[in-house]
Amino acid sequence: MEGLSLYIVQTNAVEGRDEEFNEWYDSTHVPDVLSIDGFESAQRFTRSTALDRPEVPTPPYEYATLYEISGDPVEALGRLGAAVQGGQMELSDAMVPGSGSVLLTSLGGKVIAPKRGE
Repeated sequence: MEGLSLYIVQTNAVEGRDEEFNEWYDSTHVPDVLSIDGFESAQRFTRSTALDRPEVPTPPYEYATLYEISGDPVEALGRLGAAVQGGQMELSDAMVPGSGSVLLTSLGGKVIAPKRGE
């Protein structure tokens, strides 16, 4: 496979433990994941309330991490799963068990906006 794939993982912290969860995620989990062959970068996000509407259910996750994967993403995710199952990757009890994830593969190159004001 050419190009990068995107792997988006959505998670929640145990109630009242967001600070501990975020410290672990930033200082332990992301570096652990990036040590796995194929994982090239990570960027974390928190859910914005800017689009919340009373008539629309609140999304179930507060946090998301966007990972870029090079090469075969299924193989990279297999290596990640093996590291977790083999105990080489520490998971925090400040994270709610279960997460949502989606793997996106590229349909083409990235399109960059033209420079504005020139």
